Amino acid sequence: MTSFTQVFGGGTLDPAQPSYKSYTSTSNITTVWPIEASTSQNVVAAINDISFGTTTGLSLTLPPANQVSVGYNMLFNNVGTSAFTVLANGGGTILTATSGAAWSAYVTDNSTASGAYRVYQAGAGTSSASAGTLAGLGIKAITTTLNQQYPAFTVAVSTLIEADKRAATVVYTGGSGTFTFDPLATLTTGWFVNLVNQGTGALVVTPPSGTIDGQPTKTMNPGDSCIVTTNGSAMYTVGFGQSAVYAFSFITINLGVGFSGDYTLSGSQLNKTAIQFTGTLVGAVNIIVPFTAQQYWVDNSTTGGTGFAFLVKTSTQSGGAAVTNDGTSPRREILYCNATIVVSADTTGLSTPLGIVDGGTGATTASGALVNLGGGTVGIPVFQSNTTASALSLLGGGTVGIPVFQSNTTASALSLLNAPSTLDAFTYVQMFS
Repeated sequence: MTSFTQVFGGGTLDPAQPSYKSYTSTSNITTVWPIEASTSQNVVAAINDISFGTTTGLSLTLPPANQVSVGYNMLFNNVGTSAFTVLANGGGTILTATSGAAWSAYVTDNSTASGAYRVYQAGAGTSSASAGTLAGLGIKAITTTLNQQYPAFTVAVSTLIEADKRAATVVYTGGSGTFTFDPLATLTTGWFVNLVNQGTGALVVTPPSGTIDGQPTKTMNPGDSCIVTTNGSAMYTVGFGQSAVYAFSFITINLGVGFSGDYTLSGSQLNKTAIQFTGTLVGAVNIIVPFTAQQYWVDNSTTGGTGFAFLVKTSTQSGGAAVTNDGTSPRREILYCNATIVVSADTTGLSTPLGIVDGGTGATTASGALVNLGGGTVGIPVFQSNTTASALSLLGGGTVGIPVFQSNTTASALSLLNAPSTLDAFTYVQMFS
């Protein structure tokens, strides 16, 4: 016989296998396997009667599963009045035993300390499933109930999001990076993950096949978050939240030396409001933007010397919105895409100059504005005077009149007029009549 691989069978060889143990406690119990255990330790027997009295929320924690063989079996009988949970060595719930219930559990995976267990209720007229057994990805067992959970993972580099991240929250903390995914067939229909960009650069979300929101990629700026889900053939975002800081954004794109032809915005260049283009052109240029509603403040600062045509458009658009400069000086235009074509934010409907009733002056020159606002041939020069003396002079004041006008007392004015300090009424009237 050469086919034996486990001489002693599939179970452990214990020095003294305990068949029965009884535990009464008012605090959590931590156990060990009956392998060279001392009499003072809490060993796991084949049958375990456990009572936590009336104390609620307590638990019994099993030893590391990788210290026994698969198939190791034990029974837990709740002889107390309050429910308790049996926890794996890593803390996960294996089963919840209510008062009077008996549960059997056996090891099915001993590759880790937490292991895996299969449980069933023993001696019950009607059996109910254990929450710990039913819990899967995105589900957490809390006593006898199943509860939703979003476990969080933090990554700082470009990462492959695998199928086991279903219902997880993946927080990105690096610079510019990329998230890719397992094949959609592996993820399966309805799979979803929560993504948060808390990094310092743009995060490009790239599906393994198909599109995401109808586009090859999705760019998440710092502060953005969303849920990514799939129907098996494409990916979609739900609740794509954009940080208010990035509601307006700016980027410079250098087309290089000797460029002409089509240039398609991609990756971190997408979803930017203000874009400055630099470089040296040798021919006409088409800037291709995605089929998304967006405004574009375009600064064509390219050079080339001959004013080559510079159009902003979607890939299927005939023509485009022109931002052609003279090859030397920049030209700037405000454009927008209506998700089909790019057009100019036309301001020709705004009449200039603005009339007075609209808050303007109704004029295109300063002198015209002064006249329209009611200035006359005297008032306008006075208004435009830079000194008090020049204004008084424009009003007709002379070398005598101006000092008299500026006097603060009657006596000083009379003095400037060489008049005595006291005058009879007749003389006073004659002087100023």
